[in-house]
Amino acid sequence: MARIKPNSTQLTIDFLAAYRKMLVSLGSSDKLVYNESIFTRLTDQWESKRVIPADLLFQKSPVEAVVYRFQKEDARLQFPADMIAGEIRGVEGLTGFASKFREQGWVILPAELSGMYKNLFLNILTAAIGLDHLYTSRQELLTEAERVALAALLPEAEVRNFFGIRLSRFPDSFRSEVSAYFNLPFEYILKRALHIGAVSEEVAEENRNNRQPIRATTLRRSTSSRAA
Repeated sequence: MARIKPNSTQLTIDFLAAYRKMLVSLGSSDKLVYNESIFTRLTDQWESKRVIPADLLFQKSPVEAVVYRFQKEDARLQFPADMIAGEIRGVEGLTGFASKFREQGWVILPAELSGMYKNLFLNILTAAIGLDHLYTSRQELLTEAERVALAALLPEAEVRNFFGIRLSRFPDSFRSEVSAYFNLPFEYILKRALHIGAVSEEVAEENRNNRQPIRATTLRRSTSSRAA
């Protein structure tokens, strides 16, 4: 019987698969296959050339700043020595992901995201890498990464200044002002308010399901020096 010659390309792919670990894939479950495909392509390029892939709009400083802040604020987070973070433009299906390859942490986002979502997801995905050693469940990892990221981005005292009057409904004017003040999507600010007990689970759930205001509300402005 003729001996089958091993496929060297397949052996390389199988070998590298052992070093790839997808931690968090943003978006619906059907987007996972796109994100995994992009991650595989990027790490294949890195492995063969040891240079940042040419189509990755590479920005290292922002992720270094995020890691530095997390390490100061939460001792649980442990990061790889090398973090690669960047954006890719014009890739169909890419929603963003956090992953590990060998001794590296990877955070990849679509360049088309708005500034507020880009900053938010950079923080959430970076937190997921730092928390990975504590969680085996990907959903639990994402939930805790969101909590850590929102705590870093949204100081408790400032959030309470807006939600301290115990509103039950949030009109569009309130949502817009709070979102503009923090430069973050309102639904994530509401999550932070829930985390610190400034709103109840019932109020948060009702406002996630129904955005229509039933009455106007006078806003309580923050006294912080934070720029809007």
